[in-house]
Amino acid sequence: MSKIITINLPDFGEFDDVEVIEICVKEDQKVDSEEPIVVLETDKAAMEIPASVDGIVKRVLLNEGDKAKIGIPFLEIEINESLQNQSEDESLNKQQSVVDEEVPVKEELPSAVEDVADVMSDYGQGSSNFNKVKTNSVHSGPATRKLAREFGIDLNMVNGSGPKRRILKEDLHDYVKNALKDQSQNLNIPQQPEIDFSKWGATKIEKLSKFQKSSLKNLHSSWITIPHVTQHDDADITNLLKLREKLFKKNKIKISPLAYIVKCTAKTLKDFPEMNSSLSSKMDSLIYKDFYNIGIAVDTDAGLIVPNVKNVDQKSIVEISSEINDLANLAKKRRLSNDHLSGATFTISSLSGVGGKFFTPIINPPEVGILGLSKTYDAVMIDKMKLHTKKQLPISLSYDHRVINGVYAVKFLTKLMQYLNDSKYLESSFK
Repeated sequence: MSKIITINLPDFGEFDDVEVIEICVKEDQKVDSEEPIVVLETDKAAMEIPASVDGIVKRVLLNEGDKAKIGIPFLEIEINESLQNQSEDESLNKQQSVVDEEVPVKEELPSAVEDVADVMSDYGQGSSNFNKVKTNSVHSGPATRKLAREFGIDLNMVNGSGPKRRILKEDLHDYVKNALKDQSQNLNIPQQPEIDFSKWGATKIEKLSKFQKSSLKNLHSSWITIPHVTQHDDADITNLLKLREKLFKKNKIKISPLAYIVKCTAKTLKDFPEMNSSLSSKMDSLIYKDFYNIGIAVDTDAGLIVPNVKNVDQKSIVEISSEINDLANLAKKRRLSNDHLSGATFTISSLSGVGGKFFTPIINPPEVGILGLSKTYDAVMIDKMKLHTKKQLPISLSYDHRVINGVYAVKFLTKLMQYLNDSKYLESSFK
């Protein structure tokens, strides 16, 4: 006996109001529980939403371009009741509703950065853009409240535009935008000028994608809030490349030099724990991490995406190489999950396959360091009055000067270059 049930969108992480960018199935198509039905785009990547049950698709309730939220119905599917051994009706038909919260007026501000909270506080007290809400309670949903805590905003300072003055996420965005605008004017930070370029010729305007806008904000925030210092050096990887060729002939496994560098980076981070740390939210302590998740910047048509390889110190070079390839393919297909994109402790950005010699990579908060790799070149060296050709890899280490000083950074690079030349270590870490 079969019946048609409705399936709701599951909890897909800390995302809200995501866009449907692809419908993967057609009506009357037979699918299994793991087969993707729709693809949703978040600020960081795209995620596939599976059917969750075996059956026949009767109707997809979403269209490309629709905005989707957790808990809304997205699929009508015909299932065979005799094959359902668990009580799926209750879980699949359950509507996940977001309950409105009422909270007291007085509220703590666990802001990510104290001075940002001060900006918000000063803005709320002195600005005429928003009037203080003088009520005994604040109406807002959990997602809005979470965002307010991240921004360090006192919700009592914000006027809600929703029903019964309910505060929406858009109200917070407007509040922060106006606060930063006022603050930047006080600090004499120039704004992006409004220029009519059409006066000089034809122009075309293309809207930034959701991902591009998110990347823009993150990079801008990192650059203006973190005191970046970049240390440059040349790493001799002659022995590494010779070993790579030897191991390829022996094992018939082609491994990118990047996998070797990632492995050596994790080992170096163990020797220099501050480079694997993060500042606390109040910037009064350091959080040391006893795990080594290395982010790898991947160039895609949608822009730069940085998934990370988890627990690099526990994996072989072959395993690291395989995982980097898998993550790069998922990134280019926009199929990365939130887990792939979160939890990194240090990042590597490689331009070695493109060109250039040295650059200033921008730190990915809350990390405190990022390693940039440029294109390997041949250099002629004199050793014992004889000329030798060496393979030199230009490397650039950007670090947060609030946490890392110059001497520590130079020692980090020196140790990293030693590991890159340690053929015994690299060979023992191969498999």
